[in-house]
Amino acid sequence: MMPPAPALLRRSALSWSLAACALATLLPPAAAQNATPTEEQLVARAIAHGNPENLPGDARLSGQATPPAQLMSWWYRTPATRFWEGVPIATGRFGAMLYGRVKDEIIPFNDETLWTGSPYDAVNPKALPSLPEIRKLIAEEKFGEAAELAANLLSHPLPFVQTYQAMGRLHLRFDGHDEASDYRRDLDLDEAVARVTYRIGGTTYRREAFASYPDQVVVMRLSADQPGSLTFTAGLSSLHTSTTESALGEDTILIQGGVSEPNPEVPSRMRWQGRLRVIADGGTTRIVRDASGTSVRVEQADAVTLILAGATNYVNWNDISADPDARCAGYIRDAARRSFAELKQRHILDYQPLFRACRLDLGGTAAAQDDTTTRMDRIRAGAADPLYTAQYFQFARYLLIADSRPGTMAFNNHNIWLDDLKGRWRGRWTLNINIQECYWPAETTGLPSTVESLFSFIEDLAASGARTARGNYGARGWTAHHGTDVWMNTAMTDRVFHGMAPLMGVWLTQHLWEHYLYNPDPATLRRIYPLLKGAAEFGLDMLVEEPTHRWLVPSPSGSPENGFVLVDGRALLHDGLPNPKEGVRNSITMGCAIDNQLLRDVFTWTLAAARELQVDDALQAELNAALPRLPPHLVRADGTLMEWLKPWKEFDPKHRHVSHLYAFYPSNQITRRGTPELAEAVRKTLVIRDDPAGWTGAWKINLHARLGDAERCYELIRHLQTSISKHPAPEDSDRVPSMEGNQAIQGIAAGMVEMIMQSHAGEIELLPALPRAWATGSLRGLRARGGYGVDVAWRDGRLASAEIRASRDGVCRLRTPQPVIIRNDGEPVTTRAIAAGVIEFDVAAGASYSVSPHN
Repeated sequence: MMPPAPALLRRSALSWSLAACALATLLPPAAAQNATPTEEQLVARAIAHGNPENLPGDARLSGQATPPAQLMSWWYRTPATRFWEGVPIATGRFGAMLYGRVKDEIIPFNDETLWTGSPYDAVNPKALPSLPEIRKLIAEEKFGEAAELAANLLSHPLPFVQTYQAMGRLHLRFDGHDEASDYRRDLDLDEAVARVTYRIGGTTYRREAFASYPDQVVVMRLSADQPGSLTFTAGLSSLHTSTTESALGEDTILIQGGVSEPNPEVPSRMRWQGRLRVIADGGTTRIVRDASGTSVRVEQADAVTLILAGATNYVNWNDISADPDARCAGYIRDAARRSFAELKQRHILDYQPLFRACRLDLGGTAAAQDDTTTRMDRIRAGAADPLYTAQYFQFARYLLIADSRPGTMAFNNHNIWLDDLKGRWRGRWTLNINIQECYWPAETTGLPSTVESLFSFIEDLAASGARTARGNYGARGWTAHHGTDVWMNTAMTDRVFHGMAPLMGVWLTQHLWEHYLYNPDPATLRRIYPLLKGAAEFGLDMLVEEPTHRWLVPSPSGSPENGFVLVDGRALLHDGLPNPKEGVRNSITMGCAIDNQLLRDVFTWTLAAARELQVDDALQAELNAALPRLPPHLVRADGTLMEWLKPWKEFDPKHRHVSHLYAFYPSNQITRRGTPELAEAVRKTLVIRDDPAGWTGAWKINLHARLGDAERCYELIRHLQTSISKHPAPEDSDRVPSMEGNQAIQGIAAGMVEMIMQSHAGEIELLPALPRAWATGSLRGLRARGGYGVDVAWRDGRLASAEIRASRDGVCRLRTPQPVIIRNDGEPVTTRAIAAGVIEFDVAAGASYSVSPHN
C-alpha cells in the first residue's frame, strides 16, 4: 500500500485558516513562528491568497521533448507560471485554464454566469425629469453644467455594473513527481485538446484535457505506459469564503457556495456548485477528509478519467430559479455513462467542422519543430514566423468556438477565463468597441453559428433596454450604454465621461445586419427586424434640432471615452491655445460623429428591412424624413475627420479610441473609392491616432487594410502578436494581466481577412492589402457578403487562383489585381467589364466558379 496522502492544497480561505490554527496548537510558539514552511504549506498559502503566480517551483525538469505531430499546435517545454500563460479550454459556458504543472497541477474553472448581484432595475428615477434641462444646457454649450446634471442618468441604485467572479480550482497532487524529463505541454488547435507529457524514470505520463460543448463538462484523461503508476490526490477549492464541501460515494466531491463581495444595494443571490467525478481504471479510489478539506485519493491506477462540472442558479437576466446541484449532477451523470474515447469523439465531431471551415497557409512550417517560447523570442528579436501568424489567426477562431456557442452568453471582457473575484473592468461586457471587435471575424472566417450567442445577448439587452429607454429618456425602442453585466444593466454606468453613450445598442445591431448580409434569407431578416426597429425608434426619439444648420442630431451624446477641453465650462476650439492646466475633459454634447454615423446606418437598415418585409409604413415615413437631415461627415481644417459637430480641442489628441472612424470600418459609409476625399481624411486621422496597443491597434489593422496600406497592417500585426497576445512578454504583464487581451487577437484575425479579401463595397475584392512578407499563401473558407464562399491563393505577391461559391442566384461583382478568367465546371463564364479590374458575372445557387489569371 502507498503511504497516506499528505494534506492537499487549499479548499477555501476558511479551511486553511483552520488548518493553520490546528498546526499552531501542535507546535511550540517559537517553532510556530520560526519554522520554515514546507512546500505544501507554500502551495496552500499561495492559493489561499489568490496568488497562484507565487507558487513555489514545480518539479525539476530535464531533457528535451519532441514537438507534437499536429502543425496547428502551440507547445512549451515548461509549465505556465502565470494564469494567462495557461492553456484555455471551454464549452461556451464552462471553462478551465490548465497550468500544466507536474507535481501539483492547478486548473481554475469558471462558469460564465457567476456574477455578484441578482435581477435589478437600473432605471434612475431622477433621469427623466432631468433630461429636458440637460438638453437645454447642451444646446447652450454649457457642457460643464450639463455633465453635472447628467449624473442623474447614472445607473440606480449603484452607478456601476455587477462583478464577474471565478468559481473554483481543481488541484491534482502527484506523489513522487519531484523530477521529470522530456516535459511538453501543448494546445492542439485542430482538436481543441490540451496535453501534458513527461517521463519519470522509465514511465511516460500523459494528460489529455478538453471542454466538451455537447456534454458541457471538462474532461481530463491521466495515463501512464506502466500499469499501476498513477497515485495522486484530487481536490476542489475556491476563493469564495462561504463554501461547503462534501463527497458522494468514494469517487465524487463537491464544492458549493455563494458569491463574495456582495453589494447590499443589489443583493447577491447567486448560488453555484463545482463537482468532480474520478473514474479509475485499476487501483483504488477513496475519500479523504482532513483539516484541508475533502479530496479523492487515487492509488496505483493504470489510467484515470476526471469529469469536472460547474453550474449556477442563473436561468436568464430576470430569473435565478435553477438548481446548480441538479445541473451538475446531470452533467456528471450523463458524461460518466460514456467512455473517455466516446466523450473525446463527441467533442471532436462537434468542434472540428467549425475549426476546419477556414484555413490560412502562409508557409514557414519548419518553425513547428521549435517550442513556442523559443519562437516568440525570435519574433521579438525581429525574425519572421509566418506559421505563428497563421496559428495566431486560428487561435482567434478557437476562442470564438470555445466561448461563444448557441445557448451561451456572449463574450465578456475576460472571455470566460478568470482567476480572481474582481476582474478588470468588473469582467463586464463593454459595448463601445470590445464586444464588437470580438465578433468581427465570426462571419468572414466561417463561424456564423458563434454569432447566435450574441443574438440572444442582444435580445435580452433589448428587453431590459426598453425599460431604460422609457424610464431614463421617455423614448420608444431600446437602449444600451457603454457596459453591462449578466443582469442586462442598460443604463449609464461608472461616470458621465465614460458612460454617456446611449447608442451603443445601435452599434450592436450592426452585427445583426451583417449576419443578414452574409446569410441573406427571409428568416434571418424576420428575426432581426424587431431589434433593428427598436434601436431605430430609440434613435428617432433622441433626435433634437441642432441650432446652426438645423440638422437632426442625438442629444445627449458622447464619443466613447474621449473628450474635448472645457475651460470655465466652455469648449475650446482645436485651433485655440494649447491645453491650459485649468482645462478639464468633457464628453457630453450633442451629435457626436459616431452617434450620427450609427443612426445613419440603423435608419438605413431598418428602412430596407421594413420595405422587404412590407411592414411599418408609418415608421418608414419617419425614417425617410430623418435620414436626409442627419449631419454629413465633417472634416477639420487640418484634413482629419471631425469627432464632434465643431472642431473642439481634444483633451487627448492621440486617444486610443477612434470612434469617429466607425464609418470607414466596421461600417461602409466611407469607402476608398466611393468617397475618396473622406477616405483621405481617415488616413490623415490615423497619422495622429495610430496608437498600436491592444484592441485599438487591432482595429487599425482593419482601417489600414481598407485604405490598402498593406505594410502598415503587417507592422501592426508584428507588434500586436508579440505584445498583446496569448504569449505576452514579461514587460507587458502589467498591461495584460488577464485574458482580456483576446479581443485584440480577434480584431487582428478580422484584419488579416480584410488584407486578403473585402466585400463591404458591393464587390468581392481579392488581395486588397497583401504585404510583401506574405509573398505566397492561401486563405480558404472565407465568406463574403451576399452569401458567397471564397477561397484565394497567391504566389510571388500575385493572384494564383480563387474559387467563389454562390448560395443563391444573382450577379457577382469581382475586383482583382490582374485580369482573370471565370469558369464554371471547366467552361468559361461570360463576364461584363465594369471598370478597370472589375467584372460582373451571373451566378446560380449552389454553383462554384473558379478564378484564374488571364495569361
